[in-house]
Amino acid sequence: MAASLQTLSTEDLLEKLKEAGIHVTEDEAQKFRENEVDGETIECGLTENMISYLFQGSFKKQAKFNKFVQEMKEVVTITLEPVPAESYQQTSTKEINATSGRLPAGFAIPPFPRDLQAKLDNKEPCQKSSKDRHRIIRVLHEAMIEHTMYPTNAEYVQVAKALIVKYCFLKDLEGNGYHTWHQSLKRKFKAERAPLVHDDEVRKSKEKFGHKKVRDSEQSPTACRRPESGVIAVIGEDASSVEGHVNVLHIQYSKVRPDTLVVKDRMQRTFAWRRREIRDGMTVEDILKKYPFLKTASGLCDEVDRMHSSTVSLSQRFKDGFTSIVPKVLELVQRNAPLAKVYKEAREEMLAEDLPDSDFRAALILLPQIFKEKVESLITLGEWDADTPYPTIQLVETDWKMAFSKRVQVLVKVDGVEVWRGLGVEEGIIAAFSAYYVFNLAYPPYMKNTLTFLQHAIAKITEVGGKPLPITVTRIINILC
Repeated sequence: MAASLQTLSTEDLLEKLKEAGIHVTEDEAQKFRENEVDGETIECGLTENMISYLFQGSFKKQAKFNKFVQEMKEVVTITLEPVPAESYQQTSTKEINATSGRLPAGFAIPPFPRDLQAKLDNKEPCQKSSKDRHRIIRVLHEAMIEHTMYPTNAEYVQVAKALIVKYCFLKDLEGNGYHTWHQSLKRKFKAERAPLVHDDEVRKSKEKFGHKKVRDSEQSPTACRRPESGVIAVIGEDASSVEGHVNVLHIQYSKVRPDTLVVKDRMQRTFAWRRREIRDGMTVEDILKKYPFLKTASGLCDEVDRMHSSTVSLSQRFKDGFTSIVPKVLELVQRNAPLAKVYKEAREEMLAEDLPDSDFRAALILLPQIFKEKVESLITLGEWDADTPYPTIQLVETDWKMAFSKRVQVLVKVDGVEVWRGLGVEEGIIAAFSAYYVFNLAYPPYMKNTLTFLQHAIAKITEVGGKPLPITVTRIINILC
């Protein structure tokens, strides 16, 4: 008997892949578990980017996986066997509820409360209001539990898609258009079912799947690296020619006014060689000694532009993109937050002509609070020896009020090494953001949502084979952009 694809759990699916001759490494298996890739997920369909992420760097595995899925969808055999009468008494309440009903194929979106329905009929962006969004999810939940308390992943998708089809203006700005609604529904059902789960079960699950916190200083260099696939090809250059280019760069760096065209040309010629050196583990200190122009704000931004080319420079995209959302960011920030209060006091003492620049700085500084991440994990007061491999922004001899009011002296360190020193928190944030790409660093967990938002919504950088956006980031993009 061949098992139905839709009934396979993640572990069952991994076992089936093994039987099909696809060797799944432990890292690859963990990606399946973390992203809830089971039979239902496969049935709904995985994009090429998703499959590329699961089997990163192996075309052979990706091709074999596609063949496996095709074969599983073609052959589905179901055998029904009589169930002994006494076994009915052993069936749990959860199992009865889970199998007692399924959503009808033509599930219709129910009517909403009169005031909310009026907003939807007028095509108001209800997804940007937390209150309206929660009410929509509650109504959908109440309609779904009339059929089942344990919807399948396909049924969550069915309802989320139906909502977007009927009210297309509620569509997410990123991804497949319904991801945030899909996840909100799942969380709603999980929250409503929580009282049904015994505390011991929750504790055991946490013990089994929980993650231990690791200090930045204890992380291995590999764990902090941004994953890169494929071989970096160096064409037309060798060690001798690169050395000659580096000597020219050092001569230019010693000048009061370096020749910009010469610098950009030699940095471009050594680009592939430099990327390979960084990927192979060259330290930040050695990189900066060899390529000193990476210690400048323009040098950092230009390097990111070489990695992710665009008709508009990273610096300009950053400033233009963020300026357009400054008022909304400041509106979303909690007014009772300590730093928000400091900014309010500083703003009252400023001249009218200084307010636009000050608002821009404040919005950048306070942005992490929207994602419930700590500002202090990104920007700190005072110069200190940072015990972390990640970029840190340090405000030199100043306080928060001064940082909001004017362009104060700022420095950026990576792995304890000073990378950039200049004026303005806004310039420091752009330099630190660029440093993640230049030095091939992954975003730290404690600042991941903020940096991911800046990458996708502001810098407009997309990466081949990247993970789907976290639902929190997608939701904030819907609200701000």
